[in-house]
Amino acid sequence: KARRPRRPILLKLAFLVFVLWTVLGWLRFAGALAQQSLIGAFFPSGTFKYLIAAGLIWGLIGLPVLWGLAFRAEWTLKMIWITGLLYPILYWFERIFFWQDPAAQANWPFMLLLNLAWVGLLIWISSSKRVRLFFGLQPVENEGN
Repeated sequence: KARRPRRPILLKLAFLVFVLWTVLGWLRFAGALAQQSLIGAFFPSGTFKYLIAAGLIWGLIGLPVLWGLAFRAEWTLKMIWITGLLYPILYWFERIFFWQDPAAQANWPFMLLLNLAWVGLLIWISSSKRVRLFFGLQPVENEGN
């Protein structure tokens, strides 16, 4: 009986990142619920609803990827790309349109570099022979590791 390949380190790293983002989403959701009166007292009226919705979205969109990574679903590579790009898009949308604190804007080069490294990891994951074999997919021609 042939053994299925072990989970590649690239997928372990991606799994941890998706766990982090998903947990942060649920923490944002729970934090907004717990601090509803404080948010209502100090921020514009739509802020509470936005934080609830954003926390819910961030908490939910990572779940299919985590499930797919845990159970080796063939569609997981596509979901990694979709969700893996959605998180940074949502992050930059918030950063550009909602964050008003100039001190919070100071680290944008670092965050841009971090996001570019993330996209590089997504490219590496999707082109990895070991990752494709892990999901039972055929390797693509002319690819490394």
